[in-house]
Amino acid sequence: MTIWSAEIKDLKKLYYSAKGEHPRLDNELERLVKTDDENVVLVYARRCLEVIITDLSESELNRPRGTEPLKGIIDKLNKEEKVPGNIIVSMQNLNSFSTFGAHPKDFDPRQVKPVLLDLTTVLEWYLNYMKARESLEIETGAAKGKREESTGLRKATVEPARRIIMIAGAVLAGAVIILSLIVFNIVGVGKQAGARSIESLIILPFSNYTGDEKLETLISGMHACLISDVKRLSGLRVINTTTSNVYKNASKSVHDIAEELKVDAAMEVSVLGIRDSILIQVSLINASMEEEILWIGDYKEDKSQILNLYNRITKQIADEVNIELTPDEERLLAEKRTINPDALIAYMKGQFHWERLGTEDLDSALHYFQIAIDKDPEWAEPYAGMAMTWNAIGGFAYGPLTEAYEKTTEYLNKALGLGQNSANSHYVKAVLTVWPGWDWETGEKEFLKTLELNPNDALARAYYAHLLMILRRTDEAVYQANLALALDPLRPLVLGLYGRVMFDAGDIQAALKQSEKALSIDPDNSVAFEIVAGAYLKTGDTLKWYEKYRKRVYWSNEQYLVHLDSLFNKDGYFAVIEERIKVNEEVYRKGGSISYTGQAGRYLIAGNYDKAMDYYEKAYEENFWMLAYVSLAVINHPELKDNPRYVALLRKMNLPLK
Repeated sequence: MTIWSAEIKDLKKLYYSAKGEHPRLDNELERLVKTDDENVVLVYARRCLEVIITDLSESELNRPRGTEPLKGIIDKLNKEEKVPGNIIVSMQNLNSFSTFGAHPKDFDPRQVKPVLLDLTTVLEWYLNYMKARESLEIETGAAKGKREESTGLRKATVEPARRIIMIAGAVLAGAVIILSLIVFNIVGVGKQAGARSIESLIILPFSNYTGDEKLETLISGMHACLISDVKRLSGLRVINTTTSNVYKNASKSVHDIAEELKVDAAMEVSVLGIRDSILIQVSLINASMEEEILWIGDYKEDKSQILNLYNRITKQIADEVNIELTPDEERLLAEKRTINPDALIAYMKGQFHWERLGTEDLDSALHYFQIAIDKDPEWAEPYAGMAMTWNAIGGFAYGPLTEAYEKTTEYLNKALGLGQNSANSHYVKAVLTVWPGWDWETGEKEFLKTLELNPNDALARAYYAHLLMILRRTDEAVYQANLALALDPLRPLVLGLYGRVMFDAGDIQAALKQSEKALSIDPDNSVAFEIVAGAYLKTGDTLKWYEKYRKRVYWSNEQYLVHLDSLFNKDGYFAVIEERIKVNEEVYRKGGSISYTGQAGRYLIAGNYDKAMDYYEKAYEENFWMLAYVSLAVINHPELKDNPRYVALLRKMNLPLK
């Protein structure tokens, strides 16, 4: 028996006396009165308050609560005298202390009693208030419409992206949730007809209800890890992390988000507490106008077991949308992974920074992945994370290429040595094998292995599309590029990689559209810039080409830009290309570093094929990674097919001529 048994008994009386009248409140009270865990009591006391305040915001202040903190709404209710003063005091007390259930702070269990007393006071007033309001509605003949609004059935009025119905932990009227916070076996709301047609899903950014903003990085990492887990389902298209993150705090409904991404459903996850255990609520929502909740459940798990929890959630999703798992998926989801909690937290923080791909973020990713390795040296994923990060550092020229390659190889071998089921490890191996390894056969095997383990990996599909283009298997490349775009349509890197495939496939308009979209999100995206510039040149719009080119001459001063303007205005784009060739030759003559393939490309435009081949051959001698694309040069310069040096180079690299 707990020290607050008497208070729980009073709440039970209120619960049973009004059961069925207020479904959203019923669900929170049911959880509260059936537990003896002080943290859970505080969490659901706050959830009850959220339901009440959300309703009062709509009914008394005539506006949806949105994402506004409870304190702000309580203050407005007090200022406008919508709620009696003594009830306001209880609301304020309840709001203040109930956050401790989720917040990682110590508290005395005796402090739970006043929380429950305040909740009882607020509930008694609210239930009487609701009866009075309903009586008034009946008298005015507006019972039906108002009743629907007050019980949360009119979803069109709900704040879209992080809907109040979920902030309050509510479910649709009449839904029954059976769960135990001890064993946490989740039973769905029921297999609805709508679930059967779900073939695509977005997992929205997690909502942080812990009361601690410092946990945002960890929670973002948790979000990325769950997406990675669910992405393993081959029967479901899962939107990747970068695109999902665009909708963090967005004022859009699930239906609107789904319309934009062409997905059938969304998953919302609320993080309620992070202490020794992690407490989350998960719901799957149909993307129809009605936004029907297909299932909802609460999970409490020791931090060391969160990856196993994610496996269970992934299997639950598959079951709810009637996806038949392959034998390999069954095996992977059945694997048990007990991870050092500190290693897991560090890894998730590393994942957060890796996804951002900035210079400082990649440094932070290395830092957190190394902590994870130190805490749990037998876990493969942090080594794979290190390999991916070093590969990005080299690929984006954020550090010395030789060091980046050596570090990538070192961590990759360690990751693969600890287990063959890391999709990230096989992805890095595929990238290294193709760029700069030029081992097309092994590279393709590794890409296919990556996609077998993680069929929803947008970057793996995008780079596999590039390999297929290099091998001149154009139709297959376009197919993979379209899959990648559907999986991560708001990620600039994916958009740029897609643009390159479509450019070389001859669909200039598609290449231009998606590459310009990439630049609208990330103006410094070099992959997209090259495609946009090339597309303008290809279509003869040299003025737009020059405008783009001029912005990228970041190493120049204003005087040099005036010189370029003069050249372009007098002799056109060709003169600008020749000027860039001259500048690069001078840099190279003085021992500076230039892109061999970039210089070769400029010589091709200038019609100097011998000089172009000189630089292609230098690239071959120094194993320059961009030379992998040399087979595509003949598309825009068909004269190369009869150039003996070009043909010989393709043969040495085992590349097709057409």
